[in-house]
Amino acid sequence: MSTPEAQAYHVDFALHTLGWKAFQDLCAQIMEEELKTTVSVYREAQDGGQDAVFLAKSPDELTVVGSVQCKFSSKPEQRLRPSDITSELDNVEQLVRKNMATIYYFITSMGVDADVARDIREKLSAQGVTEPHVVGKEWLLGKIKGSPRLRALVPRVYGLGDLSTILDERCAVQTLALLGDHRKALNVYVPTAPHRAAVDILAKHKLVLLLGAPATGKSTLAAILAMMAVDQNEVQVFKCDGPIELKQHWNPNDNKRLFWVDDAFGANQLRPEYVNAWIEFMPKLKTALDHGCHLILTSRTHIWMDAKPRLGSRNHPLLESESAVVSVGNLTQSEREQILYNHLKAGTQPSRWKTRIKEHLHDLSKQFGLLPELARRLGDKDYTGHIRRLPDDLMRFIAHPQEFLVQTFLELSIEQQAALTLVFLTRSRLQVNVLPESEISLVTISYGVTKAQIVQALQQLAGTFIIRRSDGDKEYWAFWHPTFADAISEILSKRPDLIEVYVRGAGLDTLLTEVLCEGATPVRDAVVVPLSRSEILIDRLIEAPDEESANTQLFEFLNHRLPKELIRKVLERAPDILSRKALHFRWTRFRRRQDIRLRATAHEMGLLGEEMRSETVTMLQDGALYTPDASFIIDDSILAMFRPLELMSLTAGLLAKLDTEISQKILDCRENADPDSDIDSQFEEVSDFLENLRYLVEADKVFEEKYNELIAELEQAKNDVEAEKSQEEEEDSLYSHVPQAMQLQEHGGRSVFSDIDE
Repeated sequence: MSTPEAQAYHVDFALHTLGWKAFQDLCAQIMEEELKTTVSVYREAQDGGQDAVFLAKSPDELTVVGSVQCKFSSKPEQRLRPSDITSELDNVEQLVRKNMATIYYFITSMGVDADVARDIREKLSAQGVTEPHVVGKEWLLGKIKGSPRLRALVPRVYGLGDLSTILDERCAVQTLALLGDHRKALNVYVPTAPHRAAVDILAKHKLVLLLGAPATGKSTLAAILAMMAVDQNEVQVFKCDGPIELKQHWNPNDNKRLFWVDDAFGANQLRPEYVNAWIEFMPKLKTALDHGCHLILTSRTHIWMDAKPRLGSRNHPLLESESAVVSVGNLTQSEREQILYNHLKAGTQPSRWKTRIKEHLHDLSKQFGLLPELARRLGDKDYTGHIRRLPDDLMRFIAHPQEFLVQTFLELSIEQQAALTLVFLTRSRLQVNVLPESEISLVTISYGVTKAQIVQALQQLAGTFIIRRSDGDKEYWAFWHPTFADAISEILSKRPDLIEVYVRGAGLDTLLTEVLCEGATPVRDAVVVPLSRSEILIDRLIEAPDEESANTQLFEFLNHRLPKELIRKVLERAPDILSRKALHFRWTRFRRRQDIRLRATAHEMGLLGEEMRSETVTMLQDGALYTPDASFIIDDSILAMFRPLELMSLTAGLLAKLDTEISQKILDCRENADPDSDIDSQFEEVSDFLENLRYLVEADKVFEEKYNELIAELEQAKNDVEAEKSQEEEEDSLYSHVPQAMQLQEHGGRSVFSDIDE
């Protein structure tokens, strides 16, 4: 691959926005690249006139010690002056006496004129420096442009200037498309321990799942990892909305693809259809990784914890063991300090406000809840109107972010609140040019505003609370951050009049994935419909079209998001729901089929007719005897639909299979197994059948002997397949040559926030 060539040279990379600490870290990374040696950054209080020290080889092969001193300025147009070295000369003289400044680099974020550089070099030579170097932002820019490795170390540089200055045209176009709104976050991005862990895991496994609570920066990190692949390799990157779209792009014959799946299991809550799609794709995932493809997944932690048991044995081993999982929100205090500094420095807060809170920022950075999105809000004056008492309100802003966000929304104008509700009703995809008439009508009536006022309010909220995004040739309004939908949900939940608007006006797909009725098992971030409004919800549920995909969502909702008394009401008003067909995948076990679970609940309530009961039992019997899928045996509510004679017949048929079919089934699996794919999953059908039958049959010596014999055959078959595993070495990962990002160094003495209000 040819080295990407920049499209321009003279450009200001906004180094003045970095802050002194981040600039010092950037210089250390560049020096490591320049000198090909380790550069140690000193603690601020103990640096002895040097920000960094390094060991280098002289021409006569003797090891010499060199020093680096950084000079940062937050003024964009400032040029270096000869007098800027004066305060350092005494320290330089001491370093020379200690043989620590044979080579001395004076690096500044300011522009450097040739005459000034020569003057300063002469002063350094007069102090005894053998090899003085004086460089500024022009030199730094050249280093950034010429090194993909450096950009991997300090991904923030992607956000400091025009991408065409550091990437070739092809890479710049793809990277801009990938980044989208995340590019705004890059100019404040801080490489963290989770960043380094994610790079390492991708290099090792080609698969990483980024987990975290809302506001931890999962999507931004995923965007940066994807950019590294574009910058480092000739690779196609696909950003997919869920696993269904992922399947459309996967090509087993193309190993130069990286797939980024944001909210892989659902945005605000778990989406069962996503789980089913992942179950189908998991065997292909192993093949995709073996062929050199890479996958970056993101998910809220609580959604993943709900999805993981549902994936069951179909889950990929790296995800099951969490070897490929990174918890994004685990930050050190040093990282939180730099994140807070960056957002405050780049934000819209006036200097007097930053001066007022300055003394409290160090303590604020100790709060584990200080996450990137909260730091961004703290830097934006539109979010901090309730911060009055210091430091108490500052601490509460981090400890109870949702409370502050709700307060902020409630203090917006009524037109702006209506606009945010409209964005919520469209699931953060409100088309810019074609506003939906039904939702507009509901919102205007509820809030007492006009359509024109809502359109104007959307423009007012742009850039702070909502953002304009593109999808092909369409543009739509979306919340700036997913947590905004959670805040609107909380506001709606406390206003029955708005809940009614929501239930009546939201799309059925939205209701079935976002709503929970009071009295059901709690679901995090769901809109809770009070029992007093449940009749409206029941009306909407009964209106659901009799289509397989809609029925699947409806059954899931009835089983998990309604209390039993409301399930009874729905089935009494619409008993035909029990006979509807759902969308099923061949790998879906009977025990997890939502239509069967609903029929079991109806049977328990005395609402399942004999014809439907008999039909269901026959389906389960046939499945157990001929598939074989006996998973329902361990679910007492499903088993309760069987009459005693039916259960005896089922047991006899299953026991007969032990002698006549299972050994042959093991042999068939053995012959068809792929040794380079997950072996356990290929024998799963047999192993599950044996375990389920053991649950049904009471302790019996003859059965136990046969069971143990078949288990031994099964393990031997697995071992035989394991022995055939390919011994070929895996090809290099796209990330195998991407270095770790630098860890932020501890500092003492000077505060990171010393120039926050300048």
